[in-house]
Amino acid sequence: MRGCRPSHRGSCGDGTTAARGEGAFWMGSSAAGSPRSRSSRRLVSQYLEEARRIHRRLGDDTDGTPGPEEGARADGVAQDADDLDDYVRALVEPHLFYVVQVAGEYYSRDIAFEDLLAEGNMGLVEAAHRFDPRHNVKFLTYASWWIRKRILDFLAREGQPVRLTRYAREQRRDLRQHQNDLRSRLGREPTVEELAEVAGVGVRKVREQLASSVRVCSLDQTVHPESDVTLGETIPDERLPDPEEAAGRGSTRRRMLRELARLPERERVIIANRFGFDGRTPMTFQELGDLLGVSRERARQIEREAIQRLRRRLRLGPPHRPGRPSRPGTILR
Repeated sequence: MRGCRPSHRGSCGDGTTAARGEGAFWMGSSAAGSPRSRSSRRLVSQYLEEARRIHRRLGDDTDGTPGPEEGARADGVAQDADDLDDYVRALVEPHLFYVVQVAGEYYSRDIAFEDLLAEGNMGLVEAAHRFDPRHNVKFLTYASWWIRKRILDFLAREGQPVRLTRYAREQRRDLRQHQNDLRSRLGREPTVEELAEVAGVGVRKVREQLASSVRVCSLDQTVHPESDVTLGETIPDERLPDPEEAAGRGSTRRRMLRELARLPERERVIIANRFGFDGRTPMTFQELGDLLGVSRERARQIEREAIQRLRRRLRLGPPHRPGRPSRPGTILR
């Protein structure tokens, strides 16, 4: 099995078919000797063996559309839970290899392949429960959306960027180019049918590409390879106005400066240099950490504590101590 060349539905020499995802998993495994890797390989091997067994039993004549008997059950004829379970199983089992294929498109070294399989299978089962054959749509067409949705939701929860195979990236790039060309020529957003016609692919394939084109990024990812600034650090906290902006709001300026002067020294330094007060160049957390002799994460924590302290004081409006006027020129060192 390890030597099988990955393809859409390539032969593995034993009469069964393998999905692209299986080859991607075996070739992408970097720590083959680790316990985690051995466990992952064992789980995936068991899954694939079961999929092959079912494939041999069912043969190649299934197209993902329920027969009359299954359709009658879906129309509400089923009398007990066993009938429904049999119906769901009849829809799910022929398409286990398709889940492997889709999971392979999103596989990377940062995430376990069996986790992608598990999420994809849950999407497949959910599609089977929701499927209505009266709509005259093949089950695989319907299930594809649910499988991808579950995998993409999982990657978003895990904070993982979505990585695609080179073939999938090329397909997406070509579709984007066709979309831009049609948009320029028509003066509007092209329909799915128009995109499918120009791209020379099916409508279902276009819908899959559009549905999976959501970009999921980790907030810890740096905005530039040579920068220490992370994506999360560039997102403003809208719950509290930017201190520089708040300081420039006329009557609040003196109050903001007064509250800044009351901050502990390290917090004053971080706020001043982080937000570029007094014409300073805003500094990254790494630079602030080096300045204060602390780690980048500790600098981030100090900034968070300072902002929380400012937010609390500005909201409550604590009275200023009489006889101790603030001196804006001595706020920051």
